Amino acid sequence: MRSKDIIENSHFVGRQYEHSLLQKIARIVRASIVVIYGRRRIGKTELIEQTYRNRNIIKFEGIEGKPEKDQMAYILLQLSEYAQDPLIAKVQCTSWLEVFQILARYVEKGCWTLYFEEVQWLANYQDNFVSELKYIWDNNLRHNKELIVILCGSSPSFMLTHVVKSRALYNRSQYEIPLKPFDLQETREFLKKRSHREVLEAYLTVGGIPEYLNWVNKDSSVFLSLCKHSFTSGSFFLREYEKIFISNLATNKNYKKIVDFLSKKRFATRKELTQHLKTQSGGTLTSLLQDLEMCGFIKHYTPFYLESDSLLARYCIQDVYLQFYFKFISPIKQEIEHGDYNSNPTSAIKTDNYYKWLGFAFERFCRDNHRIFAKILGFHAVQYQSGVFFSKKTNEDEPGYQIDLIFDRADGVYTICEIKYVQAKVSSKVITDFERKLALFPNTKNKTIQKVLIASDGAEKGLIDRGYFDQIITLDDIFAVAAN
Repeated sequence: MRSKDIIENSHFVGRQYEHSLLQKIARIVRASIVVIYGRRRIGKTELIEQTYRNRNIIKFEGIEGKPEKDQMAYILLQLSEYAQDPLIAKVQCTSWLEVFQILARYVEKGCWTLYFEEVQWLANYQDNFVSELKYIWDNNLRHNKELIVILCGSSPSFMLTHVVKSRALYNRSQYEIPLKPFDLQETREFLKKRSHREVLEAYLTVGGIPEYLNWVNKDSSVFLSLCKHSFTSGSFFLREYEKIFISNLATNKNYKKIVDFLSKKRFATRKELTQHLKTQSGGTLTSLLQDLEMCGFIKHYTPFYLESDSLLARYCIQDVYLQFYFKFISPIKQEIEHGDYNSNPTSAIKTDNYYKWLGFAFERFCRDNHRIFAKILGFHAVQYQSGVFFSKKTNEDEPGYQIDLIFDRADGVYTICEIKYVQAKVSSKVITDFERKLALFPNTKNKTIQKVLIASDGAEKGLIDRGYFDQIITLDDIFAVAAN
């Protein structure tokens, strides 16, 4: 019986926690089931194969859009190649149980990793695959103490609902690994020859998705790579949008409808989404929104002082690639496909518009990485709530108003941040806008106000000399703390 040959990737970075956990599982003298899930291109396969490349791996992949009968036949075809026995491919199975019984004969003894990739496709989004795996696990596979079974999928909602929470695998799925995008430090390790600004702009534009970062690292600058692989016919980022939904979600047109609607707005309420889909605000919409949030495509947020299920909740696109796609690729998709920008891809995007958009992306980054700023400011050991601020009153007085990042600290302080991502040092003009925001903020608790400026390139000497802000945070400060 042959196993899959894995070539060592000397450039593999990050994933220290997940890598260590998988190694620990391999050292335990007990058969184990590992469930790994995360969105498309997140690096699930690379993590598994690089960690277990010295074990015997038998890997089976699902095929998108095929019925169970075809998935079973393809599994047997792959097994026939591993076993070097063409007769296996000719076997006709009518259930997953029959397929698993054949598989089990080859992994009854020895150090094996039985790796199923894209489980949602193998299962055709149904329960039979997992429920019939239970039987063969209980009666056969679990007796090999060196066996690891990996169930891997790029549909987080399916993997959670039908695998992790499945009654069939209750108390059998010993390990669950949700794989998230790279954080800022992992991104810097991946783009090790890039400046802090280029690393951050890559992170703000395509997120911490290893495969995406690889594409923006191919040319002399991140910006040039981004344009080349977004605005030329057949380019990677042009095609990726359609592939995302195929891999991560079952075929339900309402997923795209929600994302398309949010792409046209900075945010939307549940009521607005309900009106757009022409449905009642109930279980179906809740399920759709939850699935999209599990995949990391959208998120909902509320004022920092309210619960997450507040009626004031706003929904927005969370995935940074999707944000970039809808802003810069989608409006000129036909021209890109026609090849209008092939000779000069950078002409497809106005630099000023791009950096204005990066400003909004940087605001979201600061909110999502609030712990970095709490550490820079020295109150990370203090209990706090953080997020945006808006209210019914501010919605009435000044629609669209919000403070982009505020910390409500248990030590009697509000830390209010003004966020600026610009290509120069910030001038004293920022004070006027910040004062307007403070005037609309109701400090009903009479807490001390700490004023903080987060500015990519810092502040002009005139602003620093005025001493208006209690602290000014730059990109160098952010990267220094992210590395620790």
